[in-house]
Amino acid sequence: MLILENTQLSVRLTPENSLSVRLADGTELEQCASACSVSNTVRSGDALTFDLNCSGFPIHATLTLPETGGIHLRLDAEGPMPAEVAWPPAWKMKRGDTGIYPLGCGFAVPVEELAFPLPERMAFCSGMDASMGLFGFQRGKLCVLTGVEKGFDAELRNEEKEGLRHSHVVWKGEKGQWGYSRAVRFFFAQGLAEGAAQYRAWRESLGTVVTLKEKMRRTPELAKLIGAADLWLWDDNNMNRLYARPEEPEKTPRDVRKVAADLEKLGMDRILWNSFEGETPEDCAFLKSKGFLVGKYDIYRDVLPKPDVDKIIPYRVKRSVNTKYWPEIVRLDEKGEYGKAWKLHGLDGELHWQNSVCDIPALKLTMENVPPDVAKVGYNSRFIDVQAGGYLQECYHPLHPATRSDSMRYINTQLRFLADIGLVAGVEVGCEAAVGCYHFSEGMMSPVQFRAEDAGRRMTTLYRGADIPENFSRYMLNPRYRIPLWQLVYHDCAVSYWYWGDSSNCCPELMIFRDLFDALCGEPPLYSLTATQWEKLKEQIAESYHRATPVARAAGLERMIAFDCLTGDRTVQRSVFANGLTVTVNFSDRDFTAEDGTVLPARTFRMTTGEK
Repeated sequence: MLILENTQLSVRLTPENSLSVRLADGTELEQCASACSVSNTVRSGDALTFDLNCSGFPIHATLTLPETGGIHLRLDAEGPMPAEVAWPPAWKMKRGDTGIYPLGCGFAVPVEELAFPLPERMAFCSGMDASMGLFGFQRGKLCVLTGVEKGFDAELRNEEKEGLRHSHVVWKGEKGQWGYSRAVRFFFAQGLAEGAAQYRAWRESLGTVVTLKEKMRRTPELAKLIGAADLWLWDDNNMNRLYARPEEPEKTPRDVRKVAADLEKLGMDRILWNSFEGETPEDCAFLKSKGFLVGKYDIYRDVLPKPDVDKIIPYRVKRSVNTKYWPEIVRLDEKGEYGKAWKLHGLDGELHWQNSVCDIPALKLTMENVPPDVAKVGYNSRFIDVQAGGYLQECYHPLHPATRSDSMRYINTQLRFLADIGLVAGVEVGCEAAVGCYHFSEGMMSPVQFRAEDAGRRMTTLYRGADIPENFSRYMLNPRYRIPLWQLVYHDCAVSYWYWGDSSNCCPELMIFRDLFDALCGEPPLYSLTATQWEKLKEQIAESYHRATPVARAAGLERMIAFDCLTGDRTVQRSVFANGLTVTVNFSDRDFTAEDGTVLPARTFRMTTGEK
């Protein structure tokens, strides 16, 4: 039996066509049996090579033990491949293990809790599913993580085996072909923070990590984002116009300067002021004079088809500025059919599909549309919806054929272009494959699965009492499950906000919990509300702002280097940043007494500074 080993571990292939590992302390780990067969195993120097046969498809595998630790596995093949290939298989789980999942910022779920609504399939490189190519499990202090080098054509598969959830990688085709080397890295660490640090170091060695400090050299305005609350202020009829409802007399005019004066009076001096319809040049200049970032919503993944213009409500027709380029910019799927995108309300009361724009022409549209708008109005920020948070798409259009890798490259070029013309670039949700290029994301703190129903069309809905979605307390704001996995890897690379339909203020009575999660993660809050709601909630929002922003200001450019749960029920948690800042959060309704005798009152946090 061939074994590859170093001082840290030994690894071998099992008769079940999977891997078995023995760590230096004697801990043994084994993967589940695989349907793929293994043959021609050879040890050559510091590598173990072997051939895989998966549903008749041959793959050559190379396994090495890097000096930096863990196991590196590379899979090479050529030609057309099956619909999917599942190798390596999942690690065998035991009761008491906790699965680590890149859902939003991160969730830790006991593997026996099969009722937890984790998607069975999670696409990598999509903030909607898996925000990172990183997942794994904890068994006591031991943390075992799997890192996927390029997740463009891969997904995380979560399956039940013997009453426990098991997770593994599934490879998809690149336009039906294997296409390029696929690689994974296994990390073995004492605790989540150490495992995340190993993964971060690997990503740095691949050259994909770009910090906010580095980005700031390209885009100096980015300095204003650190610790800034993200504010979407809508007029009272905005939702009515968007969703074909009758407009009503405005209860409160959307007075930009009055709200800015309110912010100043309330001590809310660091603001990312975002607008859906845009500001006037005069109001933009006024807001910038206050030191605010001023941004505008934009989208390049959706386009209204020309044949449907007469069917759609006029407001939406006016907003679809790229319809004139239809159908040349539309993504074609492998069947030659137009890709579908976000539905719009029609004059007939029904919802109608838009078409999906390919990411290659989307770059050209961005370069044509944004600079004149910036020159006219003066914005210093731009928010691009969908692309960096949605699913990567292949395109079969003869004018702009694209693999998923191509799509990601063009999305990143689009974001770098915005940064190069001086704009602070924001995206929906965000993901690891784009984090090197954007500055902030909206939705990373708000996993899609746990938002209120139809949150994407309810940007100003407030939930109170019996109307509060059950998912808020059960999952979204439950410290028993949430972990700052994203922050442990990328906190110093981008600012992560809640979603505008899952804002800090969407449930006023639960605002405190979002503030506490912001403090733990070192992220600022996001508020999305109408002018009338602002008048009613501004004092409460100011309280939230002054709770939620101090850590983000003090640690906004720092790596998160440690995270621990201080109680068995996980209601008291602690994060530590590279500048020595330590944040201890008590999510519970009981006071917490620390080992040194200090008391942390219920639903509060303490921020302390110290040496690095």
